[in-house]
Amino acid sequence: MNIRAKIADLFRAAVVEPTNITNGEINWDFVEADVMIEIGVDNIIEQMGFYAFYSYFNQLVDLHLAMEAA
Repeated sequence: MNIRAKIADLFRAAVVEPTNITNGEINWDFVEADVMIEIGVDNIIEQMGFYAFYSYFNQLVDLHLAMEAA
């Protein structure tokens, strides 16, 4: 599995994790931490770099919010 697919899978799991929801809202910092911990910071740096990771993560957040609003 490529790293983007792995990030997307972990993201989808993390957004529904009850511990990542505070006061009825998704805590994106918690979601990000879950993804980073599971994949490993070193793997993220080696395979895509931080800038690309955060860019992709923000795209996933935007897509998730758009799907919720639909």
